[in-house]
Amino acid sequence: MCHIAGALAHARRKANAKLQRQDELPMHCTLLIPDLLPPSDLGAGPFADLRVPYIGTLLARGETTRCPPLATEDWLCGQFDVPTQPDRPLAALMLQADGGDPLHYYWLCAEPVHLRVDRNRLIVAARVADYTATEASELVAALNRNFNADGLEFIAPTPSRWYVRTARTPALTTTPLTQALNRSSTHHLPQGADALEWHGVMNEAQMILHTHPVNAERAARGMAAANSIWLWGGGTLPAISTPSYTTAWGGGPVLRALALAAGVARCDLPANSAELLTAADEHALAALDAPADALRDGDLAGWHDRVNTIDKDWVRPLLEALRAKELEQLNLVACNHDNRLETTVTRANLGRFWRRPRPLASYAGQR
Repeated sequence: MCHIAGALAHARRKANAKLQRQDELPMHCTLLIPDLLPPSDLGAGPFADLRVPYIGTLLARGETTRCPPLATEDWLCGQFDVPTQPDRPLAALMLQADGGDPLHYYWLCAEPVHLRVDRNRLIVAARVADYTATEASELVAALNRNFNADGLEFIAPTPSRWYVRTARTPALTTTPLTQALNRSSTHHLPQGADALEWHGVMNEAQMILHTHPVNAERAARGMAAANSIWLWGGGTLPAISTPSYTTAWGGGPVLRALALAAGVARCDLPANSAELLTAADEHALAALDAPADALRDGDLAGWHDRVNTIDKDWVRPLLEALRAKELEQLNLVACNHDNRLETTVTRANLGRFWRRPRPLASYAGQR
């Protein structure tokens, strides 16, 4: 009897929560899925045997638009009205989120990375994220011994994220590390009138890191070691706007930094969308980075599996919530440097039964 009574009480609480949400402001949800449409240089291979009926329904019945390509970081900056300086000043925002004080200085992310030789080019193979605090401190100290005389100072508020500041604002635009991973470093280096100076900083850093005892010891133990830094996100701390989102779920350090600066609540990403539906947010933004993470690791099978998981565990419950009037509007944004697809679907849109789902590849020009 106790189990039955408990089950009945749980059912009543769930029903009351639904009624409460319906009486409150209407709930919207935006899913940001970087690399849902893979980069075009991968061709049609990733789409082989991919069946995503719920994503297909969302794209077919919603108001779906192909937009000019846009990197994830740029899309997020647009949502939070982050100004260009002329670069996106994400380093200062991320440093602030890591507990540092950007003050008035110009900051760049100085990500520790491993470059790999591939025939006649250098590939940005990986970000080295497992340094201990002691290891990071020793490596940053070595960089400062070399660069302090040039007016640069490196810091590592966390072992896996490093930054460099300069009192002078350079004429520079950069490429976020997420866009450069597994690609030629040459084609993604900083650009602008002061670019050559900063290319020189990166080259000198390579020599310092390559020969440092910390990295030699890690290599002897078979561990990854940073043999370079990746500079991106330059600028001074900007003022940003408060977006329409009331909660940001998941995402990497960029979304974390933007949410903190804008006063938007941020939560870790749950296993599925059920928790979003019970949170009664006015407008939730959920960043589902798993497919993009798989591609950055060169794992096409992992990308395939993670897109399938998003279809079943995220999009299906949200479509059901639309039908049940628990959700008023569902938005999906798929973006990278080759594609951007945005769609908005409401309960009324779901009645367009004549709009049949298409293969996901058809939205990327892959058939």
